Amino acid sequence: MVNLESDQIERPSDDQYRSLGSGVLPSGIGLRVDHFLAKNYPFLTRAGWQKRLDLSEVLVNKRPVRSSYRMRAGDEVQFYHPPEVEPEVDAGIRILWQEGSVMAVFKPGNLPMHENGAYRTNTFARFLSEMAGKEWAAVHRLDRETSGIVLCGSTHQSRQKLAEDFEAKRIQKEYLMIVDGVPTLSEWTNSGSLGDLKESQIRIKKWVVPDGLSAETSFVCEALGPKTASLLRAFPKTGRTNQIRIHAAHSGHWILGDKLYHPNEDVFLDYWKTGATTEFIVEQTRHYRCCLHAASLTFRHPELGREIRIDSPIPEDMQDLWIKLQSI
Repeated sequence: MVNLESDQIERPSDDQYRSLGSGVLPSGIGLRVDHFLAKNYPFLTRAGWQKRLDLSEVLVNKRPVRSSYRMRAGDEVQFYHPPEVEPEVDAGIRILWQEGSVMAVFKPGNLPMHENGAYRTNTFARFLSEMAGKEWAAVHRLDRETSGIVLCGSTHQSRQKLAEDFEAKRIQKEYLMIVDGVPTLSEWTNSGSLGDLKESQIRIKKWVVPDGLSAETSFVCEALGPKTASLLRAFPKTGRTNQIRIHAAHSGHWILGDKLYHPNEDVFLDYWKTGATTEFIVEQTRHYRCCLHAASLTFRHPELGREIRIDSPIPEDMQDLWIKLQSI
């Protein structure tokens, strides 16, 4: 790899690059590529991305570009990342329901949706393609550690309509979670606005801040533990990144297994450094993954026009943990 000013640019072979996402969304069209990358992939600062661009470690449509390049519709970004051994994942996706060009698929709690970081082939997208066919794709996403329902479509028209319904908040979502502590209220709503937590040593961390983006999540107690934990159901009214996790933690009840919003920031920093869920992390968070489960979706079928409700019961690992907590 050399600077773009060189007459002959040498860079690694294509198999040493991996995709960042699946293509630029409308909100990214027109942005400088360094701004686009810093906004959507904040594990590097804008200056950090500019350096990678100068070194040809970032490609757009498999070609080197300068930091001043403006993103266009359909652009795909690739990032230099030599092949390595991928982390193991839970590949146990399964069809919960299907009618016409819409399908609800269960995603396990240790599976990324798309290529990202160390994950290249061990993804929901690949397993879905192998199970149901290449025409199927997810309409929305869940965090890698979040289990539950993912809506998928086999046609562009169905995916587009469902995506519009998600954006317009016409799809009702319910989540189950196991949290620390026992709430004093049986139900409540957290409407704290979300933004950067500037005093945190973790750059990507968001929190409830005065001048943040509007967000609202309602919580209902499903069951109370003796002293140490509770089972809650969450109803997000908005769809901000990590909204449920932040509002739960801000309410005084962080989700078990959550590394980023655990009150001890050393938990996430340990995970960031090692890239693994260590004994220290499990001891602190009380579970190997974030105990958040997308339990229900209610939506209107884009072809049939009728309302559909899909439910997914609490997964086995969370059920086993809840039983264990009852004995503490």
